[in-house]
Amino acid sequence: MRIAIIHANSPSLSTVANHIAKVGRSLGHDVKVMSEYDNIGIRVYKPDGIIWIEPVNIPMGSRYAGFYSIVKLTMKNVKQLWYGTTEGTPYGISATYPVWHIIDFVANSMYTANKLSEVNYNVIDIIHHGYDPSENNEAIEYANVLRKKIERDFPGKVIFSIVEGPHIRKGWEKLVEALNRIPDNLREKFVVLAVAHKSVIEKILPNAPKDLVYVVGEFGSLVRKQVLALYYISDFVLVPSMAEGFGLPILEANSLGKLAIFLNMEPFNEFADVKANITFQWDTINEVVKDGVEFELHEYDPQYLADAIIEAIDLARSGEYEERAKRAYEAVRDMTITNLYTKLIKHIE
Repeated sequence: MRIAIIHANSPSLSTVANHIAKVGRSLGHDVKVMSEYDNIGIRVYKPDGIIWIEPVNIPMGSRYAGFYSIVKLTMKNVKQLWYGTTEGTPYGISATYPVWHIIDFVANSMYTANKLSEVNYNVIDIIHHGYDPSENNEAIEYANVLRKKIERDFPGKVIFSIVEGPHIRKGWEKLVEALNRIPDNLREKFVVLAVAHKSVIEKILPNAPKDLVYVVGEFGSLVRKQVLALYYISDFVLVPSMAEGFGLPILEANSLGKLAIFLNMEPFNEFADVKANITFQWDTINEVVKDGVEFELHEYDPQYLADAIIEAIDLARSGEYEERAKRAYEAVRDMTITNLYTKLIKHIE
């Protein structure tokens, strides 16, 4: 069958789209990946099924909900589903429009499913995101070269990495404040390798302690192999985010046998081993309405993150690291793209 995959223009959802396409092709399907809906292109391609990979964000996603509705009315034999994510409850009058209630949603986490159910959207399944073992193997080979440079530039130091976008929920300001709270004598023991958006590089990272954060790339400019290799040469992957629909960096880190540092919250604790990884607590949920979503920002004292980093520094050179990293890997080992996205594709076969 012919399957069209239409995805949002973001690095994470583009990755998911291409992973689903890879699985679809391995199952013998003809798959076309598109970063924008093209009505003429769709009609020429004549798909048997369409998978929409979009955030359930009302202002951003309404036109795609409209396209979904048009396809449903004019191409009645085409099966569709929306593989969605959200960081909070869809909000506003527009979120109640009938167009949203004719969509078959597959949620990328139980958290996402619960948020969509709060506004009575039709959630037909929950399928977590997956990782690609072959991509990991390719990244590990590339990392062997990268590691030599890191060891030369930062000999003996514990390596932390972070690859995140600029949205306030990503927690960049929290991270910088946490780094400023770490004692001087411990700052000499580690570095943070960051891939960040230009706005973060220019406005937030200059407030971090000198010679502690090194920008190694601009967000969205690195290829998959480079991002995964960065995780692999790291001891810990930092995820200071206060709200997510899934948490792909945590899965990627753990699938590479590396530990992550993150809030003990949904949806992270749905799939990651919170006792193997290093987690920290949150204090309150601050509901912020923005971009058509009632974001649930899990607010935390930056000292919690600072303490987690200090714990990580001690753990990195202990005999316990390898054992915990193995447990973290075992928790996600079966979350491969083949295992998970085969289930997704079956919904439209």
